[in-house]
Amino acid sequence: MSVFLSQFITTHYYPEPSQFDSVQLKNDVQSIVTVVSSFNFSLPHFELISQKIEPTTNPESQPLVDMEVLPTMAYEVAPTSVPILTPNIQPTKIALPTFSPNVTLKPSIPQPTKAPEPTKAPKPTKAPDVFPVDPSLKRPGETVDEMFTIAAQKACIPKAALRAIASIESGGFFDTVSPKYLLLYNSYNWWNSEFITEEKRICSGYAYDGNTGAVPSDSKYPGYKCKEGSGSGLGVMGVTQISPREFELYGKDAARALGVGKTDRRVILDALVITGLAIQKEVHAGSCSNWSASEMVKGACSYYGSCGFKDGTYYCNTFCRNLKTYGGGDCSGAIGQYKDSCWK
Repeated sequence: MSVFLSQFITTHYYPEPSQFDSVQLKNDVQSIVTVVSSFNFSLPHFELISQKIEPTTNPESQPLVDMEVLPTMAYEVAPTSVPILTPNIQPTKIALPTFSPNVTLKPSIPQPTKAPEPTKAPKPTKAPDVFPVDPSLKRPGETVDEMFTIAAQKACIPKAALRAIASIESGGFFDTVSPKYLLLYNSYNWWNSEFITEEKRICSGYAYDGNTGAVPSDSKYPGYKCKEGSGSGLGVMGVTQISPREFELYGKDAARALGVGKTDRRVILDALVITGLAIQKEVHAGSCSNWSASEMVKGACSYYGSCGFKDGTYYCNTFCRNLKTYGGGDCSGAIGQYKDSCWK
């Protein structure tokens, strides 16, 4: 049989080495397969290089080749294009269900409540910057107002009148002095205090002779000149410019009023009481607080010795302006009667 096939193929398909009819070969192969299938024999079993063909369970019951599925299309007209991988029929897209859940997808994490900060203890009020003063040497009064209140009561004079005169005599001292020096200058023997470390502090406390301008010998820095002396022969001293004569007349009375052994013109409260007593002695007012405008001007004029210039426009006018500032009323209308003499 094999010889027959070999001769058949050789004589029909290779008459010329260059000629080969593929269509005719395919048709003839089909005819041969039809003929061969009528014989009762089995083809030999052999292995292919690229794949292994397993025999069927019953090779006799099945034809070797299913003729129904063999292509009948001519080789030349077989499609040559590459098949499209994407199928023409696309699967129907399924819409995902939409939902609006009531739950919060990202629950908020509750923040721990911040504990309240402990209440800060109040800071204690800072103590005033003052020099420590020996209580036995200190005079009453912690502020300027307290000192004038005490002095006015002791001397029986209106507080506003005493302050209006002291403001002129001290050159504004009570408006500028710091608390620590105010309390120091209101203590006895402050002019020898360890806190007086420079000459100008002796001068700012009015502890010098107004006639010579020099610091007295019983003080620190004796002989130091605070200013050029007035040369008037009046050795006034202290914040209210008390003369030696005034101190001689009223110094002891002031000590009794204050309840101290002795007074000094250089101590603030001592000077205020001495000045108040000197003014009250000249005015002879019937009250310690209710003075008339005329009594007010007479007190200022007598302490200074005149109302000022010949027309009376210096000391008395300044006094009346100060008096109004400190709540003592207006006394300017009474100045005219004391232009020539303060002792009418």
